[in-house]
Amino acid sequence: MLTKAETYYLEKLKQWENELRSERPNKILQLCSDYINTGLTYLPEMQKQKILRSLDNILFHLHAILFNSTFQRNTAQKLMQQARVHNESIFTLKDMTKLNIDQLQSIADKQMAHYRMLASAQGALASKHTGFLIGDFLSILIINLRAVQVLASIYGRPAESPNEIMTALKVFCAGCLPKEQRLEAWNELMLEQVQEQQGFFYNGKEEIVQEKMLYTILTELIKLSLLVFFRGKSSYKGTIIGAAVNYHFTKKITEMAHHYYQKCYLLSKRDENLS
Repeated sequence: MLTKAETYYLEKLKQWENELRSERPNKILQLCSDYINTGLTYLPEMQKQKILRSLDNILFHLHAILFNSTFQRNTAQKLMQQARVHNESIFTLKDMTKLNIDQLQSIADKQMAHYRMLASAQGALASKHTGFLIGDFLSILIINLRAVQVLASIYGRPAESPNEIMTALKVFCAGCLPKEQRLEAWNELMLEQVQEQQGFFYNGKEEIVQEKMLYTILTELIKLSLLVFFRGKSSYKGTIIGAAVNYHFTKKITEMAHHYYQKCYLLSKRDENLS
């Protein structure tokens, strides 16, 4: 049986899932989406698949570089230090599950706020400095991949096995999708979670980036175009656009990742109590 706190968070997750089901896109955004999707239909299928394979490779290698970096080891140590304030027996990331749900939520909230502000700062700098503008797309990928990795680690699932690596990358991609497509991606993630049951090897679909993600890439390129335009006109407007778009993008991904890993944690707790 779940504790009152765990039951409360599981109910909040159900409410969020209901919101996903009832979510309707903004009319202006829907119009932009329709134009982008129409444009994608003119892209030859061979070229489309080539772009998707390239994105798969970029994300996979970025993930590997970030996860095996000194920065990741330092982050892991800081997470465990924060956790040991609540429980002295935590010495690996997998031990994080020894914390209760309120403690995990508190640590996750701080990390999500950190990465959202980091993304906003990157967007603001991109509007003022050419170097940051050129690297904005790559920077926002790195920031959000790190955010997903950290949230996975908080819930005791560091992306160190093939299964967890693929899961983290698919969670990241699901968070990138437009509103109307997130529910389908969420359901696919939860279905794969049940089938995989946290095994070491990954047996699901091997494609990480789906065609729907091309919408996100084009949206990001439109944002960069706006930043270039306003850079010469009004640095104030460019700063607002850059910061707001990056913040919103990171909020979507961190929200998806946090809800996914939190639900997996709560379901595993429920299963433990039933067995």
